[in-house]
Amino acid sequence: MDTKLKNYRYSVWFKFLAVILCVAGMITLAYGLLQAPYFEDAIQNTEFKDSITGKNILSQTYNTVSNLAFMYKSEEHIKSGAALDEIQIDDRKSNLKNEQENAIQQVEDNYFDSINQYQNSLNDQKIIIDQNGNVSDSTDIINDIKIKDIQERIKLLKAQKDSNIKEINDKYDKLINDVKNDYINQQLSDYKVQMDYLKNYEGIHYTVVENDKTTFTNVSGNSGIENYYKSLPYSVQLTNKNINEFLGTYHYAYSIPENTTVHLGVSHERYNSEVATFEKNSSKGLAGIKTSAIGLLSFLTGFIYLLYAAGRRSDKDGVHLIAVDIIYLDIALAVSIAAIALCFAPIMEFLPYYYRDKISFNASLVYAIFSVIIALGTLIGLLFMTMFAKRLKRHEVIRHTLIFRILNWIFLKIKKMYYGFKSRINYVFDRSPLAMRLVLIFGAYALLIFICSLLFLADEAGVLLGFIGIVGVNVVAVYFVLKTLKTFTEIRDGAERIRAGELTYNLPEQGLPELKQLSVSINKIADGLKNAVGSQVKAERMKAELITNVSHDLKTPLTSIITYVDLLKNEGLQSENAEKYLGIIDSKSQRLKSLTEDLFEAAKATSGNIAVNFENINVASLITQGLGELSDKIEASELNFKTNLPTENILVNADGRLLWRVIENLLSNVFKYALPNSRVYIDVIPANDETVKIIIKNISAYELNVDADELMERFKRGDASRHSEGSGLGLSIAKSLTELQGGSFSINIDGDLFKATITLPMVKE
Repeated sequence: MDTKLKNYRYSVWFKFLAVILCVAGMITLAYGLLQAPYFEDAIQNTEFKDSITGKNILSQTYNTVSNLAFMYKSEEHIKSGAALDEIQIDDRKSNLKNEQENAIQQVEDNYFDSINQYQNSLNDQKIIIDQNGNVSDSTDIINDIKIKDIQERIKLLKAQKDSNIKEINDKYDKLINDVKNDYINQQLSDYKVQMDYLKNYEGIHYTVVENDKTTFTNVSGNSGIENYYKSLPYSVQLTNKNINEFLGTYHYAYSIPENTTVHLGVSHERYNSEVATFEKNSSKGLAGIKTSAIGLLSFLTGFIYLLYAAGRRSDKDGVHLIAVDIIYLDIALAVSIAAIALCFAPIMEFLPYYYRDKISFNASLVYAIFSVIIALGTLIGLLFMTMFAKRLKRHEVIRHTLIFRILNWIFLKIKKMYYGFKSRINYVFDRSPLAMRLVLIFGAYALLIFICSLLFLADEAGVLLGFIGIVGVNVVAVYFVLKTLKTFTEIRDGAERIRAGELTYNLPEQGLPELKQLSVSINKIADGLKNAVGSQVKAERMKAELITNVSHDLKTPLTSIITYVDLLKNEGLQSENAEKYLGIIDSKSQRLKSLTEDLFEAAKATSGNIAVNFENINVASLITQGLGELSDKIEASELNFKTNLPTENILVNADGRLLWRVIENLLSNVFKYALPNSRVYIDVIPANDETVKIIIKNISAYELNVDADELMERFKRGDASRHSEGSGLGLSIAKSLTELQGGSFSINIDGDLFKATITLPMVKE
């Protein structure tokens, strides 16, 4: 069920349908948003009189009427200057005076700059030109001629300066005097424009009544004003008490004075036309909202699925990439934004013309072009978002950006340079003599103190920096000394703990190179002492066990021999039990001989005092031949031997006699300790091109309740009761002989399964 669901869930056709759903949803959303200018009318869900559209009609009329009736009043009123704002006029005059002064100052500055240029040209003759342009006398005829020429030029400059200042004064005096007239002309022009606006307000009626007298109206007749406006389908009566409530946040030019009423109304024809338009726009807006909602829902449905399924496949687990995913995300984002902007910029440019001149355009053609552009932009956006989703699922959003790669490359370069520089410094520092390092440290300290002291010769800021520097350097120096003393104290205390017998304690390796080396040396001494003590304890234990085991194993047959010899002495050789006693004495003598030989062989194998004759030996042939020689013993043991020998020749470099002694010792243990009627496995396995493993496995008749390492110690047996015939030296001898031949010997115990492994170097043909 899960597999089928997975096949459908990540199906290519589902993804294709999701893309179509996204594109169709975005086109539908855009089509709905074309009705955005009518959303406000649809959202209000109210009648025309209470709508913002209805209020806008009368509020616009009021703005114009208030300006004309309360500020401008009439052309005569404007021409008289009564409508002027004196503060505004004064500000304008002040600005013009400042401009006048700045212009005059500029002319003066240019004049004095010219005088200074002439002065610079006469400095070598020690001739001085004062601020008024007067030149000092000279007895030098050449200089007199030059001075006269300069004086003529200065007169021209001064005349030009005076002329320019006069022009500036005349210009600005006229501008200042004409400020009031300019404002009056502006007000007259604005008055005419606003009067034209009022005339174009078809079907809109207005009347201003001040102190029961009509002062401004477009309604003929002055009687029954209130009744007239009440007869209109939509009208308001505004005073200074309800004007703010009516207009709300809309701008208006002037408030309504006391004892003044403004009547505004809409004619029947205009009202019916506005209501029809309002209802039509509300219907369009409502349809646009519904269309936009459907398009947005469709787009989000497909978009969410595409993000969920991005990188997933029905035939494989994990998040998979495609060729386009190799592009860095920041590059893809920049390209996507630019492409989407290029797609939608023409639409945004075209929309104002579309709304203004809608009738002149072919709607079907416009919608078709818009759909193609929107589909293209949507596909670009979806491609980027799926790329982003894949990297997000793989936790590679940051790492798969060009900026990250560049910064990471820079960081790695800086890090490499830093550590390289640091390692070189540390290399030189650590390998320098202690005296040289101390000289460098204290030399650096003295240099920094000297540099900070020089700052005291500068200004107040330098004194402050010098003081901070000296304090900082000394704080670092004190910290360095205290840290070094702490490290030395830790080494001293640690050495004392080690001397007291806490051999497992390790000193921290830190501080100066000498202190680090001292810590390393003390730790090595502690490790050596710990190993020596451990080896000594183990040797003592093994020595005690060896003495105990040797004494027990040698004493048992020896005691039997002594006992039966005494019996023969007492009963004589003619006793009927003499033959029996001699047989027991012979058996125990052979046992004593075997124990002595095994002990001697174990000692020689451990000491390495055995000649090893290396030669190339075919392991399979050696085992086959050996098992053939032991066939009678195998048959008598009732054990089933299973061999797994390679068909090809496997050669090892070993001593054939010693190798068979190792195998024979293992087989001897098998005969002694294996469970009757069980199987014994002998495998020869080439482990690799360099070694060969000989593995012998059997089921023990005794419970193997000892560790594998202990079992290879001398006089250790699998039967703790020591009732078996073994000496406990076989495995120890096998291990020593294997190691003499350059191999390794190991055993493993798994419950009652005993497994011995001999590993020898292979000879390559």
